[in-house]
Amino acid sequence: WFNVPASVTTLIAASFGIAGVVVIFTFSRRKKKMVHCVLYCPVGTLVNLFRHINPFRMYIDHSCTLCMLCTKHCKYDALNERDIENRKPGVTCTMCGDCLAGCKHNSIKYKFLRLKPNTSRNLYIVITVTLHSVFLALARI
Repeated sequence: WFNVPASVTTLIAASFGIAGVVVIFTFSRRKKKMVHCVLYCPVGTLVNLFRHINPFRMYIDHSCTLCMLCTKHCKYDALNERDIENRKPGVTCTMCGDCLAGCKHNSIKYKFLRLKPNTSRNLYIVITVTLHSVFLALARI
């Protein structure tokens, strides 16, 4: 569309990919968290930017015992003691649901309108997988 030579677009794409690998090996490995997903990946960045208008939410209900097991499962550094005491994940939460496996009391839940937490989670997964598939298909065009 813009009459840019294929060699230039290939160089730009390769540079973006190499920069991503650098971010992964420097920042993410150092913090032992997936910093690249929140700060570098376009999908993670969009999730982070649009979290305020996203109708889905995650919350920690009153059954939480502050055992902090969920923090070991959160790869995005979105659960620390202050976040858990405030009953909601931090700003780096991508709503991946990894923390659910660590919560022995099922205290971490998805919320969407008036649906039950399990229904909300399943709907969120279906929408997320569909959007990822669409964007991957578009990227191949």
